[in-house]
Amino acid sequence: MANYSRWEDIKNRKGTPSAETRAGAEQDLDLGQLIYDLRTEAGLSQRELAERMGTTQSVISRLEEGGGARNRVDTLARVAKALDRHLVLSFPAEVPDTLTDAVQVS
Repeated sequence: MANYSRWEDIKNRKGTPSAETRAGAEQDLDLGQLIYDLRTEAGLSQRELAERMGTTQSVISRLEEGGGARNRVDTLARVAKALDRHLVLSFPAEVPDTLTDAVQVS
């Protein structure tokens, strides 16, 4: 059983995360959800996707939890290739209101 008072001490030392930190975490979670949705739509297990990418199931789990790729383009490109999808990066002057099958980062 976790020591609740110790956990509270740790949280108090760290302080409240900034709005920027929270926004980054939300983007990571959105990206993880997108990877999960695309993987399940393709009918693949985490292990099958990992095999296609040449990695382990635990890496896929971390990606889907929003903490594995840390938005590394090479990792996301490998995910896209393994899912027979395309990874598109763009720096448009104006951002569309909605993006399909995408995570808007800024």
